[in-house]
Amino acid sequence: MLKSLYIKNYAIIDELELNFSDGFTVFTGETGAGKSIIVGALSYLIKGKVDLSVIRNGADKAIIEGVFSIEDYMKEKLDDADIEYEDELIVRRVISRDNHSSIKINQVSVTLSFLTDLFDEHIDIHSQRDSQYLLNKKNHLELLDRYCKCEQELETYAKAYKAYKAAAKEYDELLNNTYSERELEFIRYDLNELNEAGIDIEEESDLENKEKRYKSAEKYITTLNGAIELFDGDDGIKEQLSTLIRGLNLDDEIINSVKENMQNIYYDLTDETDRLKDLLAQFSDEDINIEYIEERLYTYSKLKRKHGTDTQGLLDKQKELSEKIALFDDREYVLGEKKKRLDLLYNEAYEKAKILHGIREKKAKQLEKNVVEHCRDLILPNAAFDIRFEECELCQNGFDSVEFYVSMNKGEDLKPLKNAASGGEISRLMLAMKAVFTSLSQTTLAIFDEIDTGVSGKVALAIGLKIAAIARSTQVLCISHLAAVAACAKEHFYIYKSDEAGYSNTSVRKLDEKQIIEELAMISTSEVNESAVQAAKALYDNAQALIRK
Repeated sequence: MLKSLYIKNYAIIDELELNFSDGFTVFTGETGAGKSIIVGALSYLIKGKVDLSVIRNGADKAIIEGVFSIEDYMKEKLDDADIEYEDELIVRRVISRDNHSSIKINQVSVTLSFLTDLFDEHIDIHSQRDSQYLLNKKNHLELLDRYCKCEQELETYAKAYKAYKAAAKEYDELLNNTYSERELEFIRYDLNELNEAGIDIEEESDLENKEKRYKSAEKYITTLNGAIELFDGDDGIKEQLSTLIRGLNLDDEIINSVKENMQNIYYDLTDETDRLKDLLAQFSDEDINIEYIEERLYTYSKLKRKHGTDTQGLLDKQKELSEKIALFDDREYVLGEKKKRLDLLYNEAYEKAKILHGIREKKAKQLEKNVVEHCRDLILPNAAFDIRFEECELCQNGFDSVEFYVSMNKGEDLKPLKNAASGGEISRLMLAMKAVFTSLSQTTLAIFDEIDTGVSGKVALAIGLKIAAIARSTQVLCISHLAAVAACAKEHFYIYKSDEAGYSNTSVRKLDEKQIIEELAMISTSEVNESAVQAAKALYDNAQALIRK
């Protein structure tokens, strides 16, 4: 959750700091006072690209800093980025006119993409513009799957679909891949050249070692002869070690153990010296031909340059060319086999897509009922919500095309969500859907910017109560112009603007209960008097009582 927000030199804000608690916090104030600017600053902190226009006139830089509580989902990402933490996360953005803008988390510089990824699924900033996400048909299947909680089935299907698509690509490439006589001639030539070369990684390594030795033959022979003489010569190590072992002829357990170990060392040294003798013998072996070695290494070098790869790459190329020739020579048979495999993988993917479809259809009925129940709470008694399926070609999410349909009034035909609701109705419908999906997501902070637009009276109270219900599990910040919505908040901030030294400045004041009631009265009527205050108190007491229930 967001614990505090510090803003300096941002838009018309000189400097302010806000401390938050969990639950439902509301911001009220006159139009143009800067309520949306505060929400905008928070949004900019998390995901805004550098924009110098946000810097207050006359200032060199703007600063936004948010303090967040550490959530479990953050820990792995923070560990991977070597960012130390305890129980708080301090996110600080500096936007500077001199191109020294920065983003830091707990004093460690990070990229905007890292910051956005850290918070993306966990902070939901909802404005009227953001309603387009819920209205857009292309997002409806994702929303339904979120409700279905079918991650395992989606993953299983995705694997099957990926295998099918890979096979389809392979089949299509073979189907469309034909070679001219000239191309085939080149392929056969390169393959014959590689076959005749007899490429072998171990042989090349052995040849390189031999070349290195024989080019340094004199040094090798001198060194090897010296080592062998030191071990095998008169009064050499071998003779002295043998004498030492024979001399340890005592009936003592420790000495016998030492003697046995020395005998093992004697035999090991003898074996290793024999290996040196074998290597020395190779230098005088008439079968060894340095010219042959260099010729073979030249063959490897020439082929690697020609094909622009290493020795393993030459082997891969050889296999690739062999397969091309084989496919051409036996094209119809290979095509038939690949088509059989393609059909098999398609059927496997389709069966898994059918399982997904079954889950979606069943859960869609529950979602329809769930959304309608929330609509009833929001004084939309005649709202109907329907999820319609249409089968399409297999894609990464199955074969379902999904669209939400809605009717807001009795006797009205169901229409696609995007063109079925008026301003006030769509605000409530969006809130009903948010109430469903926020509880299913990983959202820890939800921000509503004037979601109560176009409503009043008991509808406004219903919206306030619904936001308070969401706030039981998710921290909520809400901008509102309606007393009935504001009355449902746990904390209330009043935002106002003043003109100082020729500049406008936004300020914020946290209200106590007496001030909250006075602000509710001010929102409700243009003239604040005793009766207006009493009505505001009744509204506030009633809203808080309903929330406690």
